[in-house]
Amino acid sequence: MLVTGWDLKPQGIQGVLKTTGETAGKIETYAKAYGEHLTSAATSAGTITAEGGGEGGEKAGGGLVALALSQYAEHATSDLKFIAARAGKSLTGAVDATTAYLNGDLEMAAESQRKALGVPDLDLTKPGVQTK
Repeated sequence: MLVTGWDLKPQGIQGVLKTTGETAGKIETYAKAYGEHLTSAATSAGTITAEGGGEGGEKAGGGLVALALSQYAEHATSDLKFIAARAGKSLTGAVDATTAYLNGDLEMAAESQRKALGVPDLDLTKPGVQTK
């Protein structure tokens, strides 16, 4: 697919990529803090169980609230990984498409743009950069 009518301004793209990259780079810091807060909340939740008993604020490792927080964190972790992977893939695609455009290769630019829109592969057992 040949894309016609592109009129890119490299300086503007560079500024957007820099700002976006800086923001995306903070995802890891936010994710770490998020995990620490969830752990703290689970620890502070006490050990109230389905059978009853337990005291709020105990430094125990279980209970229904801690279990619920753990299950939530498991689900949210995959979402955070997807967001980070999507941001990285989008930034790489924008750089590749812009570079191809500046080199006069509109077909390659369109292909880079198409690849950036694909769903990131989060299989951590695979070596190297994950792309689809």
